[in-house]
Amino acid sequence: MDKRAARSLSLITGRFISGLMMVLAVSACTSRSSWHLEQVTGHLPELNFSLTADTGQAVTAETYDGNVLLMYFGFTHCEAECPVSMARLARITQLLGSDAQQVRVLFVTLDPERDTPQVLHRYVTQFDPVHAVGLTGSKEDIEALTKQYRAAYRPRSKISESRDIMHGDAIYIFDSRGQARLLATSANSDENLEQDLRRLLASADGIRQ
Repeated sequence: MDKRAARSLSLITGRFISGLMMVLAVSACTSRSSWHLEQVTGHLPELNFSLTADTGQAVTAETYDGNVLLMYFGFTHCEAECPVSMARLARITQLLGSDAQQVRVLFVTLDPERDTPQVLHRYVTQFDPVHAVGLTGSKEDIEALTKQYRAAYRPRSKISESRDIMHGDAIYIFDSRGQARLLATSANSDENLEQDLRRLLASADGIRQ
């Protein structure tokens, strides 16, 4: 990634995080929680989508009921952020051990035209063949989902098809009932991410304590 693209990505991510943090700061002043990650309960909607999994199956958010979900937006031709983030999430599921049985990593493509279910399957299974699921859909479906969760990204330009899609590294974490609970970024340590996931898994069905 060149310096100009890096600055643009930093700006996109910075605006997203700054905007969301302003909202969260209002409630943080009175919060007594010991969560390490940013809490987004009540600030982002419950998980809702209708997409196609990397197995070719039509799936909805309800398909994954009962699991704590880590949703990440990326694309298979990404050379920087995505491999690092997916490797990190695979590392986290390993650290969770048997607790990871109730965890799913949802890799939502930002490049549905190229990322077919078959392409996604090859990609996500390289990192975690057990817990990772690739999701794709129509361009409209993907755009609707990114807007729903205020995901920071800049689509590939029609003028320059070779230019990469720029996007943030946010990981959206939902409890077992699909409620948005936490937001993680590369600024959060693996240890803190693991600890908060264990807490979420240990709570009654992942419901807010």
